[in-house]
Amino acid sequence: MSRWINAPGWLLAASLLASQLWLFREFAIDDAFITFRYVRQFVAGNGLVFNIGERVEGYSNFLWVMLLALPHAMGVEPMTAARALGVILSAGTLLVTYQLARSAPYPVLAPLMLAACAPFTAWTMGGLETALFAFLLVASAFAFIREEERGHGAASGLLFGLLALARPEGIIFFGLAAGIRIWRIFLSRNEPPAGLPRRDGLRLAGFCLVFVPHFVWRLSYYGWPLPNTVYAKAMGLHPRALIEGAHYLFEGMTAIGGAWFLAVPIALIVIKRRSFRYDFLLACVAAYGLFVLIGGGDWMPLQRFWAHILPLLIALAHAGLMALAALIAPGRPGPVGVGLALVQTAFLYLGALDAHLVHGIGQPAIPQGPTMTDYLRAHWRPGDVLAVTDAGGLAYALPLEARVVDMFGLTDAHIAHLQPWFPSGLFGRGDGFGKWDVDYVLAQNPRFIQVHVIAQAPNGTFIVDNTSNRLLVNDPRFRARYRQVAATPELQGLFERIR
Repeated sequence: MSRWINAPGWLLAASLLASQLWLFREFAIDDAFITFRYVRQFVAGNGLVFNIGERVEGYSNFLWVMLLALPHAMGVEPMTAARALGVILSAGTLLVTYQLARSAPYPVLAPLMLAACAPFTAWTMGGLETALFAFLLVASAFAFIREEERGHGAASGLLFGLLALARPEGIIFFGLAAGIRIWRIFLSRNEPPAGLPRRDGLRLAGFCLVFVPHFVWRLSYYGWPLPNTVYAKAMGLHPRALIEGAHYLFEGMTAIGGAWFLAVPIALIVIKRRSFRYDFLLACVAAYGLFVLIGGGDWMPLQRFWAHILPLLIALAHAGLMALAALIAPGRPGPVGVGLALVQTAFLYLGALDAHLVHGIGQPAIPQGPTMTDYLRAHWRPGDVLAVTDAGGLAYALPLEARVVDMFGLTDAHIAHLQPWFPSGLFGRGDGFGKWDVDYVLAQNPRFIQVHVIAQAPNGTFIVDNTSNRLLVNDPRFRARYRQVAATPELQGLFERIR
């Protein structure tokens, strides 16, 4: 049965992937255009900067920036290149996931379930480095597992190094692999150690060969050991971060299968089928879950952080579903296991349809009038400054010499290194990362300021959706110096200096 299910399984997986890529073909996130502006600045010869002359690492994806720079230097728009690379990388992820799942029956069911998962496919098209990180994570995890199972090989060190360059938290997985390796050596003290030190040394050398030069360059170029985005989003160990992180993890688990198709199968793997492969995958998932919990989750739609570890989760869930089938029907576990996986696939694909058709994620925008981009392009003058809540798309549309102040601090070092505070309380909403500075923003004397305006109250005050914008638009200095460009939905959040 395992052989004849491979061909239709791959055909169905390819169909599900292609259909979702079409569904989410318009999906994009504003933060991707922050990366694209860095790409444009780099290709133009201005350095890896957001604003010319300001060395701030407002991206978290150095390797992704480098991968996009080459096609952009050849005239390809960054979003086009990002989506093309995303499709290639996601196809590679499906193949590696299949290899990772081969220790359980019917391994093609793992990429089938992954191809049906909306976070995996949508973020393939989203423009950010998600597809790259997911591919490198599953590839490095698979390489490390194979090396440990076979007792030779050290290529995982290079892959872990690339993973750390794709996103800074990638180093967590190398540290986890190194820790597990040390523990395994400690447990096997009675075994001959011949060959082990050399293999581990090669792994470490491979990782350092990739990671250390970039780290040294980062310190010398930007002056900080971590990207500015990490400091901007860091809430410390504030309880608010833990609450938001726990909620994010719960939402993600519910969206990709919940207890019956995720928690229960993985629990069965822990109990019934203990092996180094599954222990390492589970450790990776647990470590990343702890990282997300402490970091406070993510604001972006469709569980972006879950997409990073979906291949590992799906491999675990697939093995767990096969174990569950063996418990349900000991005589004929094959058909039951396939049935369980197909039900999970249908559940995931219905989630993708719900995200697109009901919640509108990935649906093309229908323009009603001139947009902020149109207005800024028509009225921009050399020397103007723009202060923004959304630092991506608007900055990307302006000339490279335009100075843009990111009021949330992703590309602004001053705001990123402020101490967070949460005036709305432990369970409040709208405080974002807890970092803003109205005095600093107004001192930049921006000609234009973009905020999130929901409506205007009868008394003339503006209703906005976050604390930083509320403090800004209600500041007497702002009200005296700035006017709303227009009350139309497309322009109501853009303000222009009148004096």
